Amino acid sequence: MPNFFYWFLRFSILNPICIRLVGAASRRHRDLYIRSVYIAILATVLIFGLLAITSVGRFSLRELAAGSAGVFSILALLQLLFICVLTPVFMAGAISKEANPQTWDIVLTTPLSPLQIILGNIFGRLFFILALLIGALPIMIVTQFFGGVPLRTILFTQLVAGMLALVVASIAIGMSVTRTAGRKAAVSFFVITVLYLLLTFAIDRGIREPVSFGSGASWTTILTPFNPFLVLEALLKPSTYVVPETSILPWPLGWVMTHPVAGWSWLTLLLSAIVISWSSLQVRKLGDRSTKGTFWKRLFQQEIGDRDAHAVSGNPISWRERVTRHRNIGSLLGRWGFVAICSLASIILTTLFLTTTISGDFYRNSILFLVIGEFLIVTFSAISLSSSAIAKEREDGSLDLLLTTSITPRMYLGGKMRGLVLHLLPMALVPCITMMGVGLLVLVAPNISVVSDVLVQPAYDDLTAINFPVPLALFSSSLLFPVVFIPYIMFCMTLGLLWSVRSKGTISAIITTLIFLFVITAALNICLIPAQSFGFLGSITNAISPLNDVISTLNASILIHPTVQSNGVANANIYMGIASIISGLLWSLMCLGLLRSMSSSFVVTVRRLAGIN
Repeated sequence: MPNFFYWFLRFSILNPICIRLVGAASRRHRDLYIRSVYIAILATVLIFGLLAITSVGRFSLRELAAGSAGVFSILALLQLLFICVLTPVFMAGAISKEANPQTWDIVLTTPLSPLQIILGNIFGRLFFILALLIGALPIMIVTQFFGGVPLRTILFTQLVAGMLALVVASIAIGMSVTRTAGRKAAVSFFVITVLYLLLTFAIDRGIREPVSFGSGASWTTILTPFNPFLVLEALLKPSTYVVPETSILPWPLGWVMTHPVAGWSWLTLLLSAIVISWSSLQVRKLGDRSTKGTFWKRLFQQEIGDRDAHAVSGNPISWRERVTRHRNIGSLLGRWGFVAICSLASIILTTLFLTTTISGDFYRNSILFLVIGEFLIVTFSAISLSSSAIAKEREDGSLDLLLTTSITPRMYLGGKMRGLVLHLLPMALVPCITMMGVGLLVLVAPNISVVSDVLVQPAYDDLTAINFPVPLALFSSSLLFPVVFIPYIMFCMTLGLLWSVRSKGTISAIITTLIFLFVITAALNICLIPAQSFGFLGSITNAISPLNDVISTLNASILIHPTVQSNGVANANIYMGIASIISGLLWSLMCLGLLRSMSSSFVVTVRRLAGIN
């Protein structure tokens, strides 16, 4: 083999770190299970979608093609969501996981260059994500059997997802080389990713211009090639999200705007190259044992001799989680900064709406994106905190000391749960207060709290129809949103504690909790899909998940259209209010059941994993 090709392969598939990571992952049952669940979810969505297409007795080829294109759009969007969630979680612990067993000192003494170390970690970890994309490709191609989905579109969607995985992996590795804890890198990177995607999507919605007066189609914007979901929308809905043939913007902005898929690919490739180059310059600092950065520690850390003694009150585990944990400056700024920024955004939007500066439709869409972003960040924070609550104590050996005390498993798990809930409660209250504010606005000022959606309700004589306006939101489910959201967050924490007890490390606990939470929530929604057109049962279906509850509350005319159209807005408020209470009770009962199950098997599980760190 020529030396040039051998040199090139040493940076890619023949990289020793890449070979080791791929070889180790190929023997893990966990990775096999994750791939199987991922393919099973996509296959289930495909089967249900195809059954929905063929359930109609009489249909034309045009209807088959349109239905197949709709199913493919759902699959492509679901795949992109999976990539956004799984890639940062798997990649954030890439280098930090190597640092935990202190193998970095050995790696840094090998002939491998810094660039080879970074590329080996990226390609080795990225192999898992690329395997998911390749495994999903046959499922995507099945939609071609009914027509409506060209092969070019399928390959382009895979390209968009693959480039998203590459840039996410590169940025996650770049963040990992500056940290020693994979959990912190995962949390911060997930929050930044969610905020960026939601912000660019919301701004794009606000600056879109219609193709012509009165047309439902709109032109793509300058933000389209910078957001993978917008690129996917331009690719899958070319008739409603139209790409212009020319642009007045200078090159290269004009070129990427008129070629969103190619622009997204080149932008992500360039950004990945920059981040990889920077990471290769920083990687050897992981082996530096100097006291750099101690200035900030001295600035924000209190001396032990000056610290006043704390009196322990109530459950000692709960007091420890609430008072002594998460007291560093980063945690405080992150938590209260989130509360301040999101509360300020909600106040500004409400003020602009009350002063008629923005329309009801814009206010509703802005609140929807804001609450969805808050929901995702709070949920992931709850999973991250709970998944590391016990696994981290096992890793540092403090769990063995706690088990020698008189603390029972029920007291230990109950204290963990109580302390975590109190710690995360300020963040969890932000979306609750936002939704309650919208509900109060609709209840106090119903005349101005309306949107442009219009529903047609048949009159009693069945000869005429009555058009009635749609309120900004259903006030009952808005006011009762905390009844659904708080128990759901408690269930997320309980599930995180469960896998924190059963997992060997923090990263594996976070990954397993995320997968199980998604499967549970998606399974509940999929199983209840047939009930969506049955009035009260449809309301329960939409209130099961807080995310669906928010969307249904703010877009009642779309998601629970049969309920609103046949029973009116007043009855829809009653249905959604009762459904919110039932949903909260369901999540609370599941939370209590998991806590009881963990308490009974806690000792056996801890003994089985004793000594593993």
